[in-house]
Amino acid sequence: MDNKKPKKNYYDVKRSRRFRIYFNFSMIALGFVLAFSLFSACQRMKSGGALDPDNVDLIQYQLPKDDAPVVVFETSEGNFTAVLYPDQAPKFVEYFEDLVNDGYYDNTYIFAVQKDVYFMGGSKSSDGTETSDTDTTQLEPEIHKDLWPFKGSLISYGDKGGSIFNKKIMSGSRILFVDTVEFTDEFKEELDSAGGNTELVETFKSKGGIPNFSQQYTIFGQVYDGFDAYDAVCGAEVMKEDDDLRPKKDIIIKKAYISTYGEHRNDSFFTLDADKNVTDAE
Repeated sequence: MDNKKPKKNYYDVKRSRRFRIYFNFSMIALGFVLAFSLFSACQRMKSGGALDPDNVDLIQYQLPKDDAPVVVFETSEGNFTAVLYPDQAPKFVEYFEDLVNDGYYDNTYIFAVQKDVYFMGGSKSSDGTETSDTDTTQLEPEIHKDLWPFKGSLISYGDKGGSIFNKKIMSGSRILFVDTVEFTDEFKEELDSAGGNTELVETFKSKGGIPNFSQQYTIFGQVYDGFDAYDAVCGAEVMKEDDDLRPKKDIIIKKAYISTYGEHRNDSFFTLDADKNVTDAE
């Protein structure tokens, strides 16, 4: 009798490895976040200079012009819309808009959901593995001082790149949609003690997000409308077996298309008034 275990095929191995990466990525974020210092962790910008915390313009909460580009995601959980930032991430936004206009994201999957951190979408397969139709382009990250991982921000997530001394996450076709950690009183005190830009700290506290992702990835958009659908995806039940973060029920991006803010207005989102903390609304 042959007691040898059957070998895993290529996709089994790739899927297992991919979800270990997603899971570890999530746990590192959650484990480190309570010890997070908002500025000491992100002193290096793409230009190699130091980030000046007093020279930050929170454009994600500034009212867009009517001709500002937006992307509308029509999903099986409902629709949500995000404004794009071609001035801050020009190469990636051009690449992303081309993919959208070619119908690349139509009928793709949300393939990983990590509670209180993110969900990931834009895969041709339900488990996130590459297929013959997967766009595997890898772009240099475009990290901008005015874009931060608030709840609803869109991050381009590719493979690891750079040198052994300068690791970085490349930009790729998959999208990481940012959720929010719980902003407990203890965590708020940690943020307050970090120093730096008070407006930035207060925005994280009132709007939510994942501060530990700051200045590490290409942020290229901000969801501003359709949070009922967005939160439904954030709260989806997942498999959890063998670090499998796939939703138990398939969640599909049925269609994505580019439009303008003038065609999809929601002016009420764009305010920094801290009249309601995001964690109080949950």
